[in-house]
Amino acid sequence: SEIDENSYVAKFKIENWPDNVDHTYRLAYTEHFEDGSTKTNYREGLIRKDPVDKTLVVGGFTCQFDYGFPYTPLVNNVAEINPDLLYFSGDQIYEANGGYGIIRYPADRAILNYLGKWYMFGWAFGDLMKDKPTITIPDDHEVFQGNLWGAGGKTISLEDWEKNADASVGFVQPLEMVDVVMQTNCSQLPDPVDPTPMDNSIAVYYTDLLYGNVSFAIVGDWVFKSGVENVSWWDGRRDHIKFPVEAVKLDKPGLKLLGERQLEFLDTWAEDWVNAEFKCLLSQTIFANASTHHGGNKMFLYGDMDSGGWPKSGRDRAVKVMRKASAFHICGDQHLPSFAQYGLDNYRQAGWVFCTPAIAVGYQRSFLPEELNIPIQNKPDHQLDNTGEFTDVFGNPHYVYALGNPEEKTKYANRYRQAVSRSSGFGISTFDPVTGDIRNEAYRFDADLSQPLEQNMFPGWPVTINKLDNLGEDAKIQLPTIRVKGDKHPVVKLYDDKNELVYAVRTNGGDYSPKVRKPGKYKIVVGYPENEIWKEFEVTPESKEIIEL
Repeated sequence: SEIDENSYVAKFKIENWPDNVDHTYRLAYTEHFEDGSTKTNYREGLIRKDPVDKTLVVGGFTCQFDYGFPYTPLVNNVAEINPDLLYFSGDQIYEANGGYGIIRYPADRAILNYLGKWYMFGWAFGDLMKDKPTITIPDDHEVFQGNLWGAGGKTISLEDWEKNADASVGFVQPLEMVDVVMQTNCSQLPDPVDPTPMDNSIAVYYTDLLYGNVSFAIVGDWVFKSGVENVSWWDGRRDHIKFPVEAVKLDKPGLKLLGERQLEFLDTWAEDWVNAEFKCLLSQTIFANASTHHGGNKMFLYGDMDSGGWPKSGRDRAVKVMRKASAFHICGDQHLPSFAQYGLDNYRQAGWVFCTPAIAVGYQRSFLPEELNIPIQNKPDHQLDNTGEFTDVFGNPHYVYALGNPEEKTKYANRYRQAVSRSSGFGISTFDPVTGDIRNEAYRFDADLSQPLEQNMFPGWPVTINKLDNLGEDAKIQLPTIRVKGDKHPVVKLYDDKNELVYAVRTNGGDYSPKVRKPGKYKIVVGYPENEIWKEFEVTPESKEIIEL
């Protein structure tokens, strides 16, 4: 395989891979020296069989600031837990990593500057990644931007970008470097569902992956996102809202979060359940404004438009399509671990989200509504501080079940102690295909796995939900029961009277009673997509029959 002269990435594909057994592999690279001599270097590892006959354990990682490099306590713990799949949700680099600054132009120097920081990621996690399938997607810092409003591939000159860096729309780095960022992060992903580039020939990477019994959708939160100039009118940082404001003034028709192309992909993905017991969305960030305070000085903000809570109209479309797929959401970016359930018009109407801890937190965030006397209601049974139902400045109802705020003191000479004080760590999600449960663990940076769980995790974890919980809790109108004979788990697809998908889910077997939010006529399609065996039933809430398979 040829090595790309810009990214130093060698890409190849092996079709019809026999994924039912483990395979060892060896990569060979021959160096050629000026004196004519050569040296061949080898890298060996393991390609594991597809774990379809067991639980799937996913490690979630995000945001690695280099004061903790090479993150040895964390890396050792991940090796001991031995997840099946690794997911790095972005900010694999920061501009300051490596102890040297950034070079923006010319392109070749910017690329070299980026690669030095990128290789630190490989040095820290390479021994894990060589033996485990790994998903990486880029965030904003990979392209040397604190915020990225991609707007479908727009670009901006450095001169214009510097006038309002945190709110300027478009990619500022040379396109050659942006391409290298995409290659280094995304070359190992499955082919994009639609490889048509964005504007300015910037590559897309949104795709799906079936691994184990989990169907993953991999999307980007920033590359299609609209810019804040569409609604901001205030002086200072346009992404920071430092005053109370009506949510309606912060949104308008046509604003995008995921963008039309990714939403269309997710609509299709929601109905495809071949060999899948679960659906899981992987993206950079949480679809809510999930913090109240920013920075080491705990600056209070009413809202952050760089969060996935804005724009609300685009955010709601993302949450609704997640609910159609009964999808769980794993993300990162926020430097603040949380476990929450999305709302739409009201609380707890959609799926759950695990925002994993950052590997090593630089910029700190906290969620402290109770310190501000901001209403937060219906706390979970554990009654932990700052948990419960909360509505952010954009009007997003958000139910916070667990969270890991940083400590009061967050500067220490001991870098590992500093990482701990800032709520650094990692996440583990375990998908059980027999029960339909998803168990989630949020480990501290310095966890001692020989000690009890409560000493190693953030407050409120571990948390276990069932995949059916991702449909929300507000549907109360019951449709006829589906009764399954035997052990198989059928797929149920529910359509309204306009033949639009309400939701699709793989049930847990036994009796299943679909519920809807409004009366009317519905079509239930139930069966096994692997064999293309389906039965259809026209039903209403008044229907009393039991549907038997």
